Amino acid sequence: MSVYQLTAKELYDSYAEGVNPSDLLRQSRIDLATRLRVEEGLKQEEAHHAADQMLAYARQQVEAERA
Repeated sequence: MSVYQLTAKELYDSYAEGVNPSDLLRQSRIDLATRLRVEEGLKQEEAHHAADQMLAYARQQVEAERA
């Protein structure tokens, strides 16, 4: 299945399982995308899309915890 077909939660669960959302937010988009390219074999566009979605999901989780 393509990363473009997965929801932000599915991407987070697939590529950041067990990582605290606030810890993920400490990573830059570029660092996260690079890790996805190297460790998961994603192409550059796929990795940046996945990183954006994962960071957005992590942001939502952190904000929900504060509410």
